[in-house]
Amino acid sequence: MKHDVIILTAGLTGSSVVAGLLKQAGYWVGEATAKKPEYDTFENTALVALNDRLLQAVGHDERFDRVFRRGQIDDVGRAAARVDLAPYRQFIAECARHEPWVWKDPRLWLTIRVWAPLLDRERLRIILVSRQHSQAWISHILRRQIQTPGYCRDYMEGVRASLLEFIAEYKLPHIEIVYEDILLKPEQVIKKLGDFLETDMAMSDLQKFYRGPLYRRKHGVGDFLQAIMIYLKNYPHRLRR
Repeated sequence: MKHDVIILTAGLTGSSVVAGLLKQAGYWVGEATAKKPEYDTFENTALVALNDRLLQAVGHDERFDRVFRRGQIDDVGRAAARVDLAPYRQFIAECARHEPWVWKDPRLWLTIRVWAPLLDRERLRIILVSRQHSQAWISHILRRQIQTPGYCRDYMEGVRASLLEFIAEYKLPHIEIVYEDILLKPEQVIKKLGDFLETDMAMSDLQKFYRGPLYRRKHGVGDFLQAIMIYLKNYPHRLRR
């Protein structure tokens, strides 16, 4: 039996590469996935829509990809008690018809505690995707999400800590993958991931969809200098602690 998988992460962590690997290994990502100009996120558009719907229903109006407050999670959980969860159960039933499936949506760090009681947790495996802080900061800045390095670090670590709390609370089998490790030593990470999921995975699965360079970090000196220039130009508008 292949287990169903949920990828938990903050934004801009390279989790689309992990989801792409699972798609190549036969995991269902949905009838349609959210695509960006540069790449496929492999995020089930129905899952994204339901997460957006839930956050709107509970009145959450902060950016999930920029703002972390521990109280946000509790606020969403309490308010969700007033939400009709029938569409969410229907979505889970649809996914069950395509098992094994994989979910990936950064909004899940806010909504996963609403989903969890509805899921068959015996079938579930969790992949937690994180990233080196300096690389994450450059990615945020290049996307004009202007913030201090400390703010970016606190956001990423806050989301990660909250997800580890969730995993411990529900005693879910999990593995943590750092995106830079996929790039620097892909063979080792792919084997580690395949062993955890008890499924066959190979370098050829990564090469079928990933077109970026391997055996080096995504952002080098050029990207760092560009990020510094963007940061300084927009310094008055930065997010900071």
